[in-house]
Amino acid sequence: MYEQYKPRHPLAWGIIAGAALFSAVAIGAIQGWLPIGNSRAAQACAECAVIESVKAIETPAMPPVDEAASEPAVAGEASVTSEQVAALVYSYETTVRFEDGTTSVFSYAAEPTWKSGDKVRVVDGAILAQG
Repeated sequence: MYEQYKPRHPLAWGIIAGAALFSAVAIGAIQGWLPIGNSRAAQACAECAVIESVKAIETPAMPPVDEAASEPAVAGEASVTSEQVAALVYSYETTVRFEDGTTSVFSYAAEPTWKSGDKVRVVDGAILAQG
């Protein structure tokens, strides 16, 4: 009438333990308790970017001012001297693309040391090379 109790097979206990472990790991990953995948790295590196372009911007130096006339001594381009042509002011525009796809443009008076394709970080509005 009553059957005698038989213990579960060891393979069944292994399957039960594996399912419990898998469930615990899945819950921990979903909740962010485990550093699985790149989710933590992406969150921690919102300032990571890549240099998209570096452009040199040429601006002619201001022509000398004739103090008596209060106007520039050079009226047209034809009368610009070679010294004034050589006196160009350069500024540099650097475009960076962040990991989320957005871009920002930064202006510098001095030529930057990075080039297109370099990985950088942008911290407090300044571009820092990743080492």
